[in-house]
Amino acid sequence: MVALPIFVVIFSWALPEHELWAHFSQNLLPNLISSTAILLIGVGVGVVLLGTVLAYLVVMVEFPGRKWLEWALFLPFAIPAYVLAFVYLGVFDYSGYAQVWMREVLGLPGFDIRAGSWAIILTFVLVFYPYVYMMTRASFKRQKINMIDAGKLLGAGPIRVFFQISLPLARPAAAAGLLVTLMETLADFGVVSLFNYDTFTTAIYSAWIDFRSIEVAAQLASLLVLVAFFLIYFEKKARGQAKYYSTDIVNRKPYHAKGAVGWLISLMVLSIFMLSFAMPMLQLLIWGWTSVAEEWSAKYIDLIASTSILTTSAALITVAIATILALPDRCKQGSVWLKSVIRLATLGYALPGSVMAVGLLYGVNQISEINNYLGGESINHLIFGSIALLVFAYVSRFMAIAYSSIDASAQQIKPVFTQSARLLGASRQRLIWRVYLPMMTPGILAGGLLVAVDVMKELPATYLLRPFGWDTLAIQVYELSAEGLYERAAVPALIMVLFGALIMSIFQYLDKKSSKTS
Repeated sequence: MVALPIFVVIFSWALPEHELWAHFSQNLLPNLISSTAILLIGVGVGVVLLGTVLAYLVVMVEFPGRKWLEWALFLPFAIPAYVLAFVYLGVFDYSGYAQVWMREVLGLPGFDIRAGSWAIILTFVLVFYPYVYMMTRASFKRQKINMIDAGKLLGAGPIRVFFQISLPLARPAAAAGLLVTLMETLADFGVVSLFNYDTFTTAIYSAWIDFRSIEVAAQLASLLVLVAFFLIYFEKKARGQAKYYSTDIVNRKPYHAKGAVGWLISLMVLSIFMLSFAMPMLQLLIWGWTSVAEEWSAKYIDLIASTSILTTSAALITVAIATILALPDRCKQGSVWLKSVIRLATLGYALPGSVMAVGLLYGVNQISEINNYLGGESINHLIFGSIALLVFAYVSRFMAIAYSSIDASAQQIKPVFTQSARLLGASRQRLIWRVYLPMMTPGILAGGLLVAVDVMKELPATYLLRPFGWDTLAIQVYELSAEGLYERAAVPALIMVLFGALIMSIFQYLDKKSSKTS
């Protein structure tokens, strides 16, 4: 059931709309392919460079301000990509105060921030680098310090050690972070629409909203699914069988940057933090302070309530199902079929929210038509625009996040615990409640928090599937910013960022606690 949207979008080719599809393929498809490819390549290169370098610096090098910057670099997770986009548009657009100051004070010519792809790539890199940073940081912390010391004794400098020892060992983690980043970039609707940048996601919306053709939308979505699966395959082939096992935690820094070099490194890391979080937050606070009296009303109580209900319910359901899938089991260890079914259930993250939404809408519509053909009544009015369909989309989309986190905790349960409990006569139910669940709790909590953050920020699926009048903070931010009302959009954006920052603080606390335990 969780993988249902994948099959639905593939099935859409059984009912092609030849004329409309011919228009899309001849006039729009070449541009969509080129613009999407440029975006993926630019963002991919940017996040790998930025994420791995930052992770290496905070783990391996001691420099001024390292301790607080190590955790501060996680905070861009709390800012949705479309929030960062409208902040930079509001500041650096032709009528923004930055360009006005450049023209009137410095006498420099203006520029169009929406021209080309550099600005949108930079926005994605600043908001998505934490995916690579988080995973490579964990990998660097697990690398054996004596390998680096050996490289230093052989005369290798810090840069050579990074490229020849640390980076090759961290390649699987960097590849995993890159894959997640490319999936998020492929799934984005808010940023690309604000920058007027055409991608497959905007074309899906155009087919569904403008041309009222759910078949063409589903067919475009199927092409996006192929791209997503290609990325998964390419990541696995590039990674190969690379694995790295170590139980060490790097607590001693092999390098100490002193004097001017240390302060230059600190300034560089601080600049990234300022561009990706501190400056956008300051601008949101300024806009929010000037417009809160105009924008704030009783409707925000409803927006917060609807966002909280969707976030909480989706996170709880997703974590409950993922926990069941991740429970250690002898049958699962020896069953290729069961492992394949679990992998199929976690493929939803490869689907952008727009694909998930179109797949569900198209599937329900086809079921309704079959029911009508058999003499029954249409079920569209019962399912379309229902909270249940929207929550189902969230669960299907973010199952992989919860499962990967919980399964990582389950993998750390040593077989001796299970064997001891069995020898003491513990039943399967008691083994789950007394052994498995307590030991899997850190992964369950972390998975739930990550799912909650993603559900709160999810825009495409919410925009298409939400019940009539059931707006969320994400919808409010997008609609106001799309109209150029950046000051008013800052109010719901600030609420989202504060919620996200709170959730990320809890996640960092759990991560720090688990590191100490390790």
